Amino acid sequence: MKEEIYTLEEFRLWVKIQLIKKGISQNELARRMGIPQARISEATHGKQSGNKYIASIIQELGGEIENFKEFLKAV
Repeated sequence: MKEEIYTLEEFRLWVKIQLIKKGISQNELARRMGIPQARISEATHGKQSGNKYIASIIQELGGEIENFKEFLKAV
């Protein structure tokens, strides 16, 4: 099933779901990525300082960048 993400709200929900599925927290995700936890929060809340981490978050959580194409154009 192709899961298209178009908006910040959809992205935020997708991240939450993936974290639950993987049984990890934002802190654990940030640790795995080698970035401060604040960057994860900033990315999921549309802050400019978090935008450059969005693609990495998607990849780390097992998402397909193709499904986020329209969302990524908007950020």
